[in-house]
Amino acid sequence: MRAERREETAAALREQLQAADAGIEAPDGLWERVRAPREGTLVVEAPRPRRRPVSLAVIAVAAAAVVFVVCGTWWLVSPSSGPGPSQGSSPARTPGGAITLRVHNAEKPCRKLHTLECSLRVAKNPYVPYAGAGNSAGRVWHGDEVTASCVVTDGEMVTDEKGLSSTRWYRIEKAQDGEGGAGFEGWLPGVRTRNSTEVPVCSGAEKPPRNDS
Repeated sequence: MRAERREETAAALREQLQAADAGIEAPDGLWERVRAPREGTLVVEAPRPRRRPVSLAVIAVAAAAVVFVVCGTWWLVSPSSGPGPSQGSSPARTPGGAITLRVHNAEKPCRKLHTLECSLRVAKNPYVPYAGAGNSAGRVWHGDEVTASCVVTDGEMVTDEKGLSSTRWYRIEKAQDGEGGAGFEGWLPGVRTRNSTEVPVCSGAEKPPRNDS
């Protein structure tokens, strides 16, 4: 009996709820008002990605790279970009194609003295002993400038006071100096200069005979 009463009570409640739900009517424009945002309501939008400002350092590096590339390209195509004369070379070419050499004395005490003991011999022939009798064309001193026209590489070996040896000899001409010294031509041993400029090798006509004494 109790079960039947509970079932009847539940059925009666369902009928009443259904009747109440059927009698409810929604006001006109209710759904439009619900969907539209109310005045003063904060509308949150999704944040847009912001571009990071380019720093001045990045701009400067980029500009420097452009300048470097432009300057490097100009240097490569420039007609004056060829190798220039080496620094520290004392000899220089004269308008006639000869080369000016500066005499070097290995003995430091003699470099400031213009005495006979401190003079250096210029030979007549590079193929006979340097100190041989009669093999002297003239004398020079440390710092003198002479003009070289060519060089032989197979002359007599000469060793200076510091132990430097060489078989190179330069065919040179010494102009008359302001002190009344006469000019002359001869052969200067390679150890008596510190030449760093290429000098042409003497031709057969420019070389003296080997049997000249």
